[in-house]
Amino acid sequence: MENADQLYSEFSQMMRDQGAYYNPETLYIGTVKRWDSKIQIEIDDLILDEDDLYIADYLVAGYKFPLKTSYVSSVNFSSETSGKTNPAVRSEGLKKGDLVAVMKCNDNDTYVILSRVVKP
Repeated sequence: MENADQLYSEFSQMMRDQGAYYNPETLYIGTVKRWDSKIQIEIDDLILDEDDLYIADYLVAGYKFPLKTSYVSSVNFSSETSGKTNPAVRSEGLKKGDLVAVMKCNDNDTYVILSRVVKP
């Protein structure tokens, strides 16, 4: 009987693994708990730190991007100019309390912060 239970358990796990293989990963909403010398994101009861995370580059303070308009409140213009666009530098990155869209990577050990999100 014990052998039958073991076989049933292995078969059940194999079915779960195969079912999960074709299902897309879930997009999580996390909260920034710390964004200073140490980064922490909380998703439900799971705490992620910088070893667990990748962050979209445009969310980081200091990110430079071309800007075609002359005024945007969340950026500082650098003294450099390149053609018809001005390079702008994001003055602020994420901060404590921000909500972020987080996706789990296929290695099941790392996560990517995709965007800052707001609830209307």
